[in-house]
Amino acid sequence: MPWQVEFRAGVWLPQIDWWLDAHFPKPRSFVSHAHSDHIAPHGEILCSAGTSRLMQARMPGERVEHVLPFGQGERLTPDCDVTLYPAGHIFGSAQALLLHQQHGRLLYTGDFKLRQGRSAEACATPRADVLVMETTFGRPHYVFPPTVQVLRDIAAFCHACLDDGEVPVLFGYSLGKSQELLSGLAEARLPILLHPQTLRLTRIYEELGMTFPVYRGVGTGPATGHVVICPPQAPDSTFLRQLGPRRTAMVTGWAMDPGAKYQYRCDAMFPLSDHADYPDLLRFVEAVQPKLVFTLHGFAQDFARTLRDRGVEAWAIGEDNQLEFGLAGRTEARPASAGTDADSAAAAPASPCEPGAANCFGRFAAVAEQVRATPRKLEKVEILRAYLTELSAADAATAVVFLTGRAFPQADGRVLTLGWAVIKRAVLEVAGLSEADYRAAYHRFADAGEAAEALLQRARPGQAHAAASPTLAAVAELFAEIAATRGPVAKLEWLQRCLAVMTPAEAKYLVKIVTGDLRIGLKEGLVEEAIAAATAEPTEAIRQANMLAGDIAEVTRAAREGRLGAIELRVFRPLQFMLASAEPTAEAILARLGAPVWLEEKYDGIRCQVHKAGDRAELYSRDLKRITEQFPDLVRGVEKVPGDFIVDGELLAWRDGRALPFAELQKRLGRKGDDFFLGAEIPVSISCYDLLWAGGRALLNEPLAQRRAELEQLLARVPAGAPLVLAPTRQAETAADIEAAFLVARQRGNEGLMAKDPSSAYAPGRRGLAWLKLKKAYATLDVVVVGVEYGHGKRRDVLSDYTFAIRDGASDRLLTVGKAYSGLTDLEIAAMTEHFLAHTVEERGRYRVVVPDTVLEVAFDTIQPSNRHQSGFALRFPRIVRIRTDKTPAEIDTLDTCRKLAAAAQSIPSQGTNH
Repeated sequence: MPWQVEFRAGVWLPQIDWWLDAHFPKPRSFVSHAHSDHIAPHGEILCSAGTSRLMQARMPGERVEHVLPFGQGERLTPDCDVTLYPAGHIFGSAQALLLHQQHGRLLYTGDFKLRQGRSAEACATPRADVLVMETTFGRPHYVFPPTVQVLRDIAAFCHACLDDGEVPVLFGYSLGKSQELLSGLAEARLPILLHPQTLRLTRIYEELGMTFPVYRGVGTGPATGHVVICPPQAPDSTFLRQLGPRRTAMVTGWAMDPGAKYQYRCDAMFPLSDHADYPDLLRFVEAVQPKLVFTLHGFAQDFARTLRDRGVEAWAIGEDNQLEFGLAGRTEARPASAGTDADSAAAAPASPCEPGAANCFGRFAAVAEQVRATPRKLEKVEILRAYLTELSAADAATAVVFLTGRAFPQADGRVLTLGWAVIKRAVLEVAGLSEADYRAAYHRFADAGEAAEALLQRARPGQAHAAASPTLAAVAELFAEIAATRGPVAKLEWLQRCLAVMTPAEAKYLVKIVTGDLRIGLKEGLVEEAIAAATAEPTEAIRQANMLAGDIAEVTRAAREGRLGAIELRVFRPLQFMLASAEPTAEAILARLGAPVWLEEKYDGIRCQVHKAGDRAELYSRDLKRITEQFPDLVRGVEKVPGDFIVDGELLAWRDGRALPFAELQKRLGRKGDDFFLGAEIPVSISCYDLLWAGGRALLNEPLAQRRAELEQLLARVPAGAPLVLAPTRQAETAADIEAAFLVARQRGNEGLMAKDPSSAYAPGRRGLAWLKLKKAYATLDVVVVGVEYGHGKRRDVLSDYTFAIRDGASDRLLTVGKAYSGLTDLEIAAMTEHFLAHTVEERGRYRVVVPDTVLEVAFDTIQPSNRHQSGFALRFPRIVRIRTDKTPAEIDTLDTCRKLAAAAQSIPSQGTNH
C-alpha cells in the first residue's frame, strides 16, 4: 500500500498521524527548521538539536520534543522509523526519512539547498521511494550565480557605499540569511553591525558552536563606516532613519526576477538564497531516485510538470493538480496517494451533477439571478427559502456562505488571496481575448464577475449549460484547496481550470464570490430571514446565533438540526463587534441617550477583540480575521494577564502612556513574525472598553455599567507593563460638556467621541442607538477610489490625485463624491501608484479608471449639494486621513450618510478642522 500524503496547511501523513511542518498547532508535527512560517505551538515535535534551541528562543513554551542527532534512527510509531538528515537551508534544518514496514521509504525535505553554505550543515541526499520536496525556485530561469561571485559583488557594493560616506544596509532574514552574510563577508574584512534581533539569533548560533568574524550590535556606536545587516525594513522606518545617509540592498533568490529592485524598493539586489535553484532541484531528484514525487511551495506545479516530462511521476500537492478531480473535463489523473483535504477528491460530494439539480453550482447561479431581478425584499427571501428547502443540510450550509458573497464563513481564518490581476488573466486565457477586450467589458459593467460572463459568452456563444456542472460541495472544496495554495502562478492555473469547465453564468458567480461582492441586492440580514423561513426558526434566533458564531454555515446546520440554543459565546471563536451609529451634534446625542451621557474618546487605531484562556491568547480584527502573528510582542504580554476573558477594544500604537498617530501603527500592518522587530520601534497596546466573556461566563446581556465594573476588576490584576490599558470614561450633562470633551479629544490627536448608554447590552453586529459616535459634518467619510490621475510638480510621475465614491445603498452603485490629493506620505503614494498601475481598467490620458478596491478615510470641512458628482454632493476641502486597510469596499459610507451630514451642515455654522 503506498504512502498517503495530504496537504492541509502543512503535510499530513494519515497512516502514522504525523504532520510535517504544519502551519497551525497540531498534536504531533515534524519541524524541519525554525523559520516563523514553519513553527507553531504543537503538542509534540520532532526536530534537530539546532532547531530545538532556536525554537526555544523564537517560540518558548512547554511541548514534548524528540530531538534527534543527524543520521540516528528512532522508532516514531510501532511500524515506522525516522532518521533526520541535514537539509542545508539554515543551521539545524533537517529532512525526515521515514521507513514504514508496509509503505516503504518517504523523504520530506522541508526547505533545502545543495550548495554548501557557510552557516549550515551540508545537505544529504538519502534514497527514497516517495519524495516530498520544496520547489520554491522551480522554474528554469532561477539559476543562481556562484556564491563566491555573489559575495564579491556584495562586498564591492559595501565598499562603494563606504567610500561615498554612506552606510550600506543589507536586508536578510535574521535567522539564516544574516548569519550566512556575516560568514560570507569575512574575507572582505568589513566592519559589521547587526540589528538587535539578528544579534540575538547570531549569539544562539555561537552557543551551538558556530564562529563568525568580529561584529557589533547596532546602537553600540555610530553606524558611519560600518555595514549594517538587518531584517527587511520599510524605507522610512525609524531604524533606517537613525543610520543616516545609506544605500540598501536585498539579498534573496528573487533577485533573479526582472524589476525586483523596484518591487523591493532597494538600491541593489543580490541573488544569494538558502533554497535550491532549478538545476539543484533536478540534481536532488536524480540523487534520491524516487518513484513518486510530490512538490510543494513556489512553482510546484511547473516543476512537477517538468519531472513528468522527464519520465518521473510527480504531482504538486496542495496545488492546482489536486483540483483536477473536483470538476468535469480534466485531462490528467492524480495518483490516489496524493490525497486532499477530504479523504478523496473523487468522492460523491465533489462529483459533477446534472444541470439543474438543486446542489449544482449552476442552480446557485440561477437562483442568484432571480434574487437580483426582483427589488422586493420579501420576494428575495421567498426565492431563497424555496431554494434552501430543496438542499440537504450540508449543501444549504455551503449555499448560504456563498450567498453572503464569501468563500468561507466570516469567522473562518482562510483567505483566497486571488487578486484582480490574476482574475483578469485567467478570464482572458480561457476566453482567448485581449487586455483591450477586458477593459471594454469592465468599463461597461464595472464588475469583475459581469465582465467575466460577457467575455466568456463572446468566446463560447450559445453555451447555456455545461455537460456536467460542479456541485456546491465541489466548489467549496476547490476554495479550500486554493486557500492553501501558494503563489499567484499556481492560483492562476487553478482559476483557469475552473473557468474552463463552467458556463459563463457559473463563471460570473464564481468570480463574484472570489471578489467578495455578489452585488445582487442581497444583504446578510435577508439570508438570515431566508434561513429562518426554511427552518421554521425565529428570525431573531437565527440572527443572534449568527452574531455569536460568525459562521452562517454552522447556524444553518444547527437550525436544520434543532440545536440553535447550543450556539453560544466561546473563547477563540470571534463574534461580531457591536457598532455605533453616527450623530452630527452634541444635541442629537443628548436627545438619543438623555443626560448624563457616558463618554469615551474615539481612538485612531484598529478595532480588536482579545481572546485569552490559559496560556493562549489570540487577536481578531473587525472582520473577524486572526491577526495574532502581526503583533507577537502584544500577544506575549496578554498571555501573562491572569484569568480567561474576551475583551473588546482598540489596538493602538502606544508610547509613554498615550496613543500614537495611526500612521505609526500602519507601519506594522501586514507584518508578522519576529523577523520585522517593530515591537521596540512601534510598541502597541490595547485600549480596553468592554468585557464580553470572563471565566466561562458570557456577559453580553449584562448592562454596560456592570461589564465595565468587571473589566476594571480584571485590569486591576494586570501586571505592570502589560499591554492592556483601561479606556478612560467621563460623564457629560449638557451639550456644552460634550463639545468640550470633543475638543479635548481632538487636541489629543484622537478622532472624536463615543457616547454610550450604561444600561445597554452588548449587541454583536448591530448598529443600534445604544452606542453613538459624534460625527460632525466636518468629520470623515469612508470612500473607495474609482479613478486616479498623475500629480503635478514633484508628483508628476506618481498617481497622487484620487477620485473617490460612496455607495448607493438602494442600487449598490458607486457614486463619485469628491477628489483629494493631500494627506498621504510619499511612501504611501509610491505604493498606491504601483497598486493602481496594476489595477487600471481604462486609460483616459492622465486619468485612469481603476478597480474599486482601495478604501480611504477622507476628512472635509463641509458637505453640500452639487451637480459636479454622481452622488449629488460635493465635499469642501477634502483631505485623506488614512488608507483603511481594515475595511472592504462593501463597508464604505452610503448616500444616506451624505444626505444626513449635508442636512446637519445646513443647520449648524461651518467650523474649522481644529474641532
